[in-house]
Amino acid sequence: MLVAALDTATLTLSCALCRVEAGGAELICDRTERARLPAARQGPTAGHGSRLPEALSDVLVSLGRRISDVEGYAVGLGPGSFTGLRVGLATWKGLAYANRRPIAGVSSLAAMALAASGDVPPGTLLIPLLDARKGEVYAGFYRAVPGRGLEAVEPDAALSPQALLERAAALSLSGRSLAAFGEGYEACAPILEGRLPRLATEVATPPGGAVGRLAAPRLWGAAFDAPALFALEPHYVRLSEAEVKFPDGIPPSLAKGRA
Repeated sequence: MLVAALDTATLTLSCALCRVEAGGAELICDRTERARLPAARQGPTAGHGSRLPEALSDVLVSLGRRISDVEGYAVGLGPGSFTGLRVGLATWKGLAYANRRPIAGVSSLAAMALAASGDVPPGTLLIPLLDARKGEVYAGFYRAVPGRGLEAVEPDAALSPQALLERAAALSLSGRSLAAFGEGYEACAPILEGRLPRLATEVATPPGGAVGRLAAPRLWGAAFDAPALFALEPHYVRLSEAEVKFPDGIPPSLAKGRA
């Protein structure tokens, strides 16, 4: 089963093709590139919107395959950039719907944890971090379990660096060794260095290949499911700016002015 996997939770777009079988998924080909502008400044000629679905087409052409050869779609649901997640999910849902293919979404932080799990001893608690801006990081808490895959110790969350340190300290009381990594660590390094163990790994953002591996069990043998496709939504973790400013909806006075 040929699966196209994608993550757009950050400025890094990662698109991959995986061969999925009953026993798991194997990465065939991938492409990773960085958007030219931050999400807030992306226009029609910048950002992930200008590269999708061309990025998929590029990896397919490199293998002599076509869109119609893709038998399933896997996508990272975040948390991450609200704009990036919407662009990626809308593109993959559109392709899955048009071609009547199954689609599955997974945590982008879980994909990071899976990709980095080979860099730590068994039982280590992996803490993938992405920059959430506004003085926070998106944090995941995962443990690789031999023979069972990846296990979420706690739900993904948006945390201040201090709250992250407190959460990590509480988890370390159980005797687990901790390893944090990712772009979020880089963004908060002055606060985290020396207080939260840093993992030496090349994994900084969610890789498309890991997204495909996580989604493989749900895609193998699955059929097109329209209700499930329509129900698939980004995992934002925290409220959007509009929801924070207008918890009861946009006031009639502002709505009238925008009409």
